[in-house]
Amino acid sequence: MLRVHSPRLTFRTALKAFTRHDCGIAATEFALVLPFLMLLLMGVIEFSNVLTVERKLLNAMQSAADLIGTKVDVTDADLSEIFTAAQLTMSPYSTIPMTIGIASVRFDDTTGAATLDWSSGWNGGSVVNPTTLAVGHGEAGASIIIVSGVYTYKPLIELIIPNTMSLEEVSYMRPRKVNYIIKN
Repeated sequence: MLRVHSPRLTFRTALKAFTRHDCGIAATEFALVLPFLMLLLMGVIEFSNVLTVERKLLNAMQSAADLIGTKVDVTDADLSEIFTAAQLTMSPYSTIPMTIGIASVRFDDTTGAATLDWSSGWNGGSVVNPTTLAVGHGEAGASIIIVSGVYTYKPLIELIIPNTMSLEEVSYMRPRKVNYIIKN
């Protein structure tokens, strides 16, 4: 005997089977959560990249200050080598958005007042207010070397960080062999 199913019975059966079937739920949940996971992943990558660049900038400024601190006197050629060393420290990141400024501040022999002895810069860099920065870092008759670096960080993914960030690091070093370093 031939059985004929009513369309209503088939639809009802199909609806019951669909509501009991949960294979597609995981795929749907994954599709809903995936954009948030990708955004989180991109954020972690971007912020770790910023922290790495900032750490490398600090290392570059400390290396430059340390190299100058070992000198008795410096020339423009010495400073050029030190700027090159600082640039190499930033590898593999580009040094095009980086500026470096170096200043030697001498403290008066009697009053201890800070005065700018000499300064130099690379890629338009300079130390802003070196005598103000030097206050509290030396005594009468001494000097301090201040190295300042600025890096304009352009984000990899502008969705996470929409604008460029200006990272700045300053490093201080006392001369090791003399009271003050002379620039020839």
